[in-house]
Amino acid sequence: MSDRQFISSEVKKINKERDNLDSLYYVRRSIRSIEGLNILLRRRHEFYEKYHLMLDEFVLWGRYLLTFRGTVQEIDQKFLCGKPVDLTTLNDFLKMISSLRTKEIKLPQKTCVCAKCHKLITIEDVAEGNFELRGTQFVHKIC
Repeated sequence: MSDRQFISSEVKKINKERDNLDSLYYVRRSIRSIEGLNILLRRRHEFYEKYHLMLDEFVLWGRYLLTFRGTVQEIDQKFLCGKPVDLTTLNDFLKMISSLRTKEIKLPQKTCVCAKCHKLITIEDVAEGNFELRGTQFVHKIC
């Protein structure tokens, strides 16, 4: 972000956009579909790139870390204690694990078909971690 000064109305608009992107309600609504999840990621990434302001971090299905930069990382499941909820803040999630290790991951886009069985990879597959990228194509892990 440049050293440009913002006027009061711009600050209000930026804060409103940030509050929306950091809303549990908005995130929960967005993760109902692969397309919604990808829109959420894109909007968060664009916000961070435009303003260089950090957003809250969330954990989706105990499996993915939604970062402040609008990216997603897969969480190593071997450090998880108990059954995670669908959506929680990173701070609350840290209370349920003994260690946090993540790695960058690419998610399927809105209409992604398994290269093996030719069925759609759904948001349920994403939530369960039942997909992987092999080369340039997504496939179900259990196919």
